Amino acid sequence: MTLLGIAWRNIRQRLLTSGLTALALALGVTLVVATLVIGGAVTQAFNSGSGLGYNMIVGAKGSPLQLVLNSVYLISKPIENVPWSFYEEFLPGSARSDGADGRFAGSVATAVPICMGDYFRGFRVVGTSAAHFDRLTLGEGRPFRFAAGTNFRDDDFFAGVLGAAVAARLGLRVGDSFSPTHGADDGAVHDPFRVVGILARTDTPVDRGVYVNMEGFYLQEGHAKPVAGAEAVRPASAGGSPAPLPAAQREVTAILLETAAPAGLPASLMAMQLRTTINEGRDGQAAEPVREIVQLLDLFVRPLELVLLLVTSLVVVVSALGILVGMVGSSLERSRDVAIMRALGARRSHVLATVLIEAVLLALAGGLVGWLLGHLLVAAIGPLVATDAGVSLGILSAAPLAELLLVPLLIGLAILAGLLPALAAYRTDVARWLS
Repeated sequence: MTLLGIAWRNIRQRLLTSGLTALALALGVTLVVATLVIGGAVTQAFNSGSGLGYNMIVGAKGSPLQLVLNSVYLISKPIENVPWSFYEEFLPGSARSDGADGRFAGSVATAVPICMGDYFRGFRVVGTSAAHFDRLTLGEGRPFRFAAGTNFRDDDFFAGVLGAAVAARLGLRVGDSFSPTHGADDGAVHDPFRVVGILARTDTPVDRGVYVNMEGFYLQEGHAKPVAGAEAVRPASAGGSPAPLPAAQREVTAILLETAAPAGLPASLMAMQLRTTINEGRDGQAAEPVREIVQLLDLFVRPLELVLLLVTSLVVVVSALGILVGMVGSSLERSRDVAIMRALGARRSHVLATVLIEAVLLALAGGLVGWLLGHLLVAAIGPLVATDAGVSLGILSAAPLAELLLVPLLIGLAILAGLLPALAAYRTDVARWLS
């Protein structure tokens, strides 16, 4: 019989003890895998948002991090709205009714407004303009692509575009209609919008958004800014051609900016100057997504992930000690078997190797079960994480490099745990146990 066969026979002879030892290790590995996968997915999700084709967000005064989380990652709540007149300060004269350049127009290459506050079956609804997908990019100049249909037109008031994750989850197609709800999923139902395009997968927060024409968004009940003397806005009829909402009744939640790059200078230099100017004023605040997310990761996510990883790693170490205790406890039971092996011609090295192989088999069995349980745990809590953090997780979510490192780690722990009982078996007195 081979050394592997002997080790396997020893495990089967103490099946209950061996099973409980492997299970303890499996639970520790489960926690480690879940921590690695969830932590990696959260970090990747935040990093993906920082690579979108705009480098600044302007919104109402308040928390810059909240502004970034709401506008970029479609989580958290909007701070407040800013007037339409403030948004126009970022536009060139060709895009303004008075024909004059806005106060910040010279520092801006692209300004895209977004309006938020509605939902559709758990997904955030974003009112915006066609420029969102025509002029903004996914970063590094990569344009948005459509898996089906096209971008909506600014003159098609009740058209919408769905992110890839929304379309896949809800089963909507080009030509289907959907009706957002006001403020929450159980809020008042708005007029229907028509799906004209479905975005190709981007692996960014854009995949989780429902994007509608801002003009149609404004015409929904409760979306017009109350102005003394202005008529109440009524939802447009399906066959009507409503007039756009007057500028005095318009507000935007945030403005996505791609700052201009001076000749021979990086865009970050213009962004720094623009951010300082806006923040010193009273109208709003400017936040740089990359800066805010780096601070979030450095201050909260990475330290928390490290603490959880240390705790779960200690669980694995304690489980490895369980292998040690279990094998030491059974060392007396195996002493006679070891003596018989030695009497039949087995070398001391063979005895040592058999015990170590047994420890490694227990560790690998517990590791494999723990790896499977870890991914099942991630899949089970995936919907909760998606709701609270906007991160999509499933059974196939993985942290490949970190998970691969678990294999040599478990083998090393198993060898260390089995070393003491292996040395005890190595030194077994044959004459004593066969006398």
